[in-house]
Amino acid sequence: MDIQQMLTLARQTATGLGFHIRQDLLDGQQGGVCEFGGKRWIILDVGQNSLEQLHAIGSALTFLDCLDPNQIPVVLRNVWKPYLSEIV
Repeated sequence: MDIQQMLTLARQTATGLGFHIRQDLLDGQQGGVCEFGGKRWIILDVGQNSLEQLHAIGSALTFLDCLDPNQIPVVLRNVWKPYLSEIV
């Protein structure tokens, strides 16, 4: 699976876990997670490469109260391992 496919899967996974995703050109400002209007948002910088965006989504998972690792596709578990160990 190439990085672009993994990024698509990561977005789908985050959406399935209750996040909304917004992509903007942040001009050097850091993206992240916020809650607005009762919804959790992941803000991605489209100026970042796919791998950086993939890690930004993984990092956002640390804002979940709990997470069953089985909710994460196997192909993403190794990439997101540092983030998953913080919540499980």
